[in-house]
Amino acid sequence: MARLLNTILHGAGVRESGHVVEVERADLVGQCIGHTAQWTREHIRRASGGILFIDEAYSPARGGDKDFGREAIDKLVKAMEDHKDFIIILAGYQWEMRSFLLANPGLRSRFPLHLDFRDCTGRELLAIADLMLCER
Repeated sequence: MARLLNTILHGAGVRESGHVVEVERADLVGQCIGHTAQWTREHIRRASGGILFIDEAYSPARGGDKDFGREAIDKLVKAMEDHKDFIIILAGYQWEMRSFLLANPGLRSRFPLHLDFRDCTGRELLAIADLMLCER
């Protein structure tokens, strides 16, 4: 969905470039002091003009207070305030995402749009697989 949205926005001239930077917790959260801020800033810089897609976005908040995940969340919130040249899309399980949005007071107001996708049925999954095979 993030790639499709980026293609649509780029084609309509709303986004400068047609790129999506896909990251997960391991790409943002370092194991040593100083790594997290640097890694998070780098991914934000790479997403400039496009979309930063964070899969399992709630995972940086899972580590507790002694974990560097909170630092990544704080950097993302600050970047959304300072830089308007990229879009952040968060993905994850619905109930965990609701908890995640409470991890930082600024998150909830910065993500006013929520899309919930229902699970595919077995029949729908087979149809998707069939389409993918036909495209090869």
